[in-house]
Amino acid sequence: MPKPRRRPFALALSLVAGLLLLPAAAQAAPTTFGSRLNNDPTQGCGTTGPCTTVSLIHPTDPNGDPYSGGAPDDGVITKFRVRAYVPTPSPVTFLLADISLPDPNDNSSALASAVAVGPQVTIQPSEASEVPIAEFPARVPVKKGQHLALESGPETNAVYDSSGSKFSYIFSPPLVAGSGARGSLEATGELLVQASIEPDAAGDGFGDETQDQCPSQATTQGPCDATAPVVSKLGVANGIVSYTLSEASTVSLQLEKKTAGRKVGGKCVPQTKKNRRHARCPRFKPIGARFSGGGNAGANQVTLPNGKHLRPGTYRVTVTATDAAGNTSTRSTIFKVKKKKRKH
Repeated sequence: MPKPRRRPFALALSLVAGLLLLPAAAQAAPTTFGSRLNNDPTQGCGTTGPCTTVSLIHPTDPNGDPYSGGAPDDGVITKFRVRAYVPTPSPVTFLLADISLPDPNDNSSALASAVAVGPQVTIQPSEASEVPIAEFPARVPVKKGQHLALESGPETNAVYDSSGSKFSYIFSPPLVAGSGARGSLEATGELLVQASIEPDAAGDGFGDETQDQCPSQATTQGPCDATAPVVSKLGVANGIVSYTLSEASTVSLQLEKKTAGRKVGGKCVPQTKKNRRHARCPRFKPIGARFSGGGNAGANQVTLPNGKHLRPGTYRVTVTATDAAGNTSTRSTIFKVKKKKRKH
């Protein structure tokens, strides 16, 4: 096929600002966003060096209405597609950008900044009558409203020029993530890039539909971890609690003291003058707030608050262990503090 032209097209006077946003009903979260990839590319950067082309507007189905909202939701981009003509194998880099018009009523200039850099891939040349669509895997977190962008060399044509429509903007040299916003006066046509976006309920940077077998847990992308940590070898001696964990966990402990209780209505309640003839039952009253303990897999120790100065009585200490997946287990042990013998 003949090589498409790369020279910048003549800029149109304006695009009606009121058409930039679709009605809310048309902005329901789609699986894909960006270009429909319906047309062959006709031009590229139009520069002597590499550039970043940032899309502001894409035509949308079914009638090609212009949409400038960017990503429809937060999530993860799991794949992207590029329709680009190249004479030789050419690297391109997928990006996400923030872009805006300094004057919403004037689309002759735009401000943009790169906010996320995706994979660099190689576009292969083709002798087909129509430029093929190349698809690539990705894992790029995206925020609602961010726009698609592509960094490419001057030989890569990935823009469709439709009568001078100002749909995208060229930044040369390329945008660098974290370097802040830059302006561009070079508008161009439709950037032929499309992306698939999936939700990310756990916020772990993996798409819930194809990349994460357990969307509810950020700690695993394989099968969900449903195994609670095991607390064993729990004991108290000389004011020190010792225990063993089967896996690393967050640990909290609660110290309680046994007090007189009576069964009333199937519950063990504090003893009063009114219920003192009811059946006795063991009742434990918390002493102080919960406190943290060691959470390493294996043996752990923690000193009880005022553990060596507890008054004589019966006590209970409860250990609650929660692993990284949120699985929780609890184990308690009862111990006694005896009255100290007086020295003669």
